[in-house]
Amino acid sequence: MAQTSLRDRAPVAQEKVVIARSGNKCAYPGCGLDLTIDPKAHGDRPKATGKVAHIAAASPGGPRYDASMTPEERGSAQNLVYLCGPHHDAVDTQLEYHTREFLLEAKRAHEVAVERAVRNALGEVTYEELTVVCTVIASTAVAPLQFGVELALPLQEKIELNKLGATSVQRITDGLSQAARVEEFIGFQSSVAPSFGRRLVARFKSDYFAARAEDLEPDAVFDYLVETAIENAGPRDTPQIRAAALAVIAYLFEICEIFERE
Repeated sequence: MAQTSLRDRAPVAQEKVVIARSGNKCAYPGCGLDLTIDPKAHGDRPKATGKVAHIAAASPGGPRYDASMTPEERGSAQNLVYLCGPHHDAVDTQLEYHTREFLLEAKRAHEVAVERAVRNALGEVTYEELTVVCTVIASTAVAPLQFGVELALPLQEKIELNKLGATSVQRITDGLSQAARVEEFIGFQSSVAPSFGRRLVARFKSDYFAARAEDLEPDAVFDYLVETAIENAGPRDTPQIRAAALAVIAYLFEICEIFERE
C-alpha cells in the first residue's frame, strides 16, 4: 500500500506564479542566473533549469518548517522562491545562514528588481515584441459566438471587484502606459485577420478560468496570465518580451471582461 506523504507540495500554478515574479532568474542575492536553456534545434522546447524552493518547509522536520502555517500557505507563491540548482541545495543545507528572514528578503528584493526591469523596458516595446506575444495565442480556434468582447466595467471598479492589491494595480498602471500601442497593434492585425482580437480574448479567458480552477488568489491570477503570455512567446525571454506581455494583459484587463464582472 502506498504511504501517504506528509509533504505539502506546491501546486503547479503557484510555481508558475513565483517563476513569473522571479523573471525566470535565480533570486539568490548576487546570482540572477537565467534559468532556461534555449532550444538549439527546430522543434525543441526551452528547458527550464530552475528549482522552486519552499521558504518554510513543506513537511515537518524540513528546513525552516513552521507548524502554524496551513498547507495552502506552505504551497502559496508567497512561501516559494525560484533558484538555480546550487543555490537551491545551499539554502536547504546551510540553515544557520539561510534563515526564513534571509530568504524572504532575498525574494522581495529580487522581485522588486524584476518589476523595475520590466517597467524600464515598457518604452522599448515594438510591434515585433507584440507579435511574438500575441501571434501564437491568437491562433487558437474559437467558435465565433462563444466568446465576445463584452463592455468592461470602469477600471477602478474592476480592480476593487477583483480584490487586486497594490502590486497588481501598479503593474496594470505600468502596462497601460502602452495601451495606445497595443490597441493600434490589435487594430492592425484585425484589419488583416478580422477574428484576431476575438481569438486573443478567448485564449486569455481560457487561461483565466484555468488559473481560477487552481484557486489562485487574485494577484496571483494576474501574474499567472502574464507568465502564460510569456510562455506562449516561445524561447525569447527578454525584459522587452515581458513588458509586451504585461502591456497586452493590462490592455485586455481594461477593455474587456477577462476577470470577474459581477
